[in-house]
Amino acid sequence: MKTSVVVPTYNRPEALRLCLVSLSRQSLLPDEVLVADDGSGEETRRTIENFGRSINCKFELKHIWQKDEGFQKPKIINETVRNSTCDYLVFIDGDCMAHPDFIRSHLLSAEPEVMLGGKRVELGQILSDCVLKEQKLVNRLSIELLLDSLCHKSRKVEEAIRIKSPLLRKLLHKDLISDDGIWGCNFSVHKDLFYAINGCDEDFRDGSVEDNDLGIRVLNSGGKLKSVRSLAIVFHLWHKASWNTANEIYQHNMQILKNRITLREPCCVNGISKP
Repeated sequence: MKTSVVVPTYNRPEALRLCLVSLSRQSLLPDEVLVADDGSGEETRRTIENFGRSINCKFELKHIWQKDEGFQKPKIINETVRNSTCDYLVFIDGDCMAHPDFIRSHLLSAEPEVMLGGKRVELGQILSDCVLKEQKLVNRLSIELLLDSLCHKSRKVEEAIRIKSPLLRKLLHKDLISDDGIWGCNFSVHKDLFYAINGCDEDFRDGSVEDNDLGIRVLNSGGKLKSVRSLAIVFHLWHKASWNTANEIYQHNMQILKNRITLREPCCVNGISKP
């Protein structure tokens, strides 16, 4: 399958560069990488252009940008998918670095009418600052990462251990999508299924539960969710939480999610295709 990698970003050019480098070092390269830019400034544009001209860029690189009008990640993702030219979509956030077998693992597990979901290793703040300053790629489990986790800084380091045995995956429950569902930093889907559920819901107003909604609508449409935990691995750079469970916006988003589950809606209205 020809593969498009969609990389949402917003004003983190140093992190985005590391993400692009990790994608250039895949054991199976994508056909194209599309940066879904929710209104970043000039430095992000220069970072993308410079990477695209470098010898590291081993795929077609596209920059899809929209004006900064607050959080509109679902909108820019929909626009980016409209600009993709491939049959299969792999999603990774612009502040994540991909394991060398990240794309290969998604493609080997891909099935019709199925959305694949993985998790992420969460780098601690101090290690993240060092990685960004030195532009040091972290795309595998390392002694440094293990030591940082022992100091209670980096988290979920166990997700960096690749487990390919189906029996072992089942015994360790790695074959299951957990209760928090699909994470936007690590999932994939056939483009026709993404369109069938009408893409991302642009009514979501912050980056809290809009990813979960995609998986819920796949299930409501009769499709399935499948785990690629401990196969397709990403390493997430630290940042402050961008949402608060106590505020009105989060409650607005949760109401959308609750309605989706109760009404078993397979599609959103304000999605990639408008009425």
